[in-house]
Amino acid sequence: MKMSKTSSLRKLLVTVIAVIIAAPTSFAAGYYFGYNAGLVSAPTPVRIGHLVADIHQVAFFVAFSKGFYEEEGIMPKRLEYMNGPAEMLAFAAGDLDAGYVGCVPALTAKAKGVDFVIVASANLEGSALVSKLEIETVPELDGKVVGTPGIGTIQDSLLYMVEQKFNIKVTHKHYKVSDLPLALSKGEIDAFIAWEPFGAEAVVGGFGHVVYTSHEILPDHQCCVFYVSGKIFREQPSLARKLIKVHIKAMELVMNSPKDAMGIFANMTGKSMSVVEESWKRMVWDYHVNTTSMEIFTAYLIEQEKVKPEDVPDVEAFISAAVDQKLLSDIEAAG
Repeated sequence: MKMSKTSSLRKLLVTVIAVIIAAPTSFAAGYYFGYNAGLVSAPTPVRIGHLVADIHQVAFFVAFSKGFYEEEGIMPKRLEYMNGPAEMLAFAAGDLDAGYVGCVPALTAKAKGVDFVIVASANLEGSALVSKLEIETVPELDGKVVGTPGIGTIQDSLLYMVEQKFNIKVTHKHYKVSDLPLALSKGEIDAFIAWEPFGAEAVVGGFGHVVYTSHEILPDHQCCVFYVSGKIFREQPSLARKLIKVHIKAMELVMNSPKDAMGIFANMTGKSMSVVEESWKRMVWDYHVNTTSMEIFTAYLIEQEKVKPEDVPDVEAFISAAVDQKLLSDIEAAG
């Protein structure tokens, strides 16, 4: 007897439902027996820090969203911080195993003896000085109030560089980075410097415009870096290698499939695609560390008395000890 079309569809639906129900159960059972038989390793928990909605650190958002950590047997715990100095304090307190942070707070912490190793770059450049619409040039900011994400951030240091370059003096006013666009729109400040996409928020919102970029301040400067704890680097090099491998994989997606990366960042942070696309114009993606610019930042931090000269008697040697890209090079060589 020929089966009716309705009966065939009903049978197909029952089969599909059975497969859906059975699949996770089979996977769980397989993992359970595999783990107990020693065939599958338990995932390694790693506490990873990053900054609030920082597009410079989009590689982390991509890796976290795409399950790249799990593919390497890592169970990531995501920890978010208001700015780089806050993240470095958390790391020094033992709350983190690895993370993404601006190179200036990283260098400041390293000079104080905090035990971590910078193993890769997350991005170059990517910050912008955004002013209210009636201010058209940097010299017009002389005597004005400019917001930053906080003392000790790379953006605060870049603002000091702007003051020196243009021989102007501004009042640095510190905010949570997410509050900077609002402060500009309310007239509390005349301009602000921040990591993207917060500058882009003011541009897209129509109440601010970019008057200077970090590219113009210091071309190709190192911005955010990826670091791992010294303990992991020395005692668990295989884990450090896996973390770097994840980072490279995520960075390659960022560079080769920017629309996908932008979509992931927008979904995970709630930022609009128009804001993300505007911020992307000022980003430079490279996972190789620009150590030359880090030497410049270190010398500047010493000059500003934010790093004690006795803690860094030799800037070149200090950067050489702070950065190690050998594992990254090994991974690249292995293909």
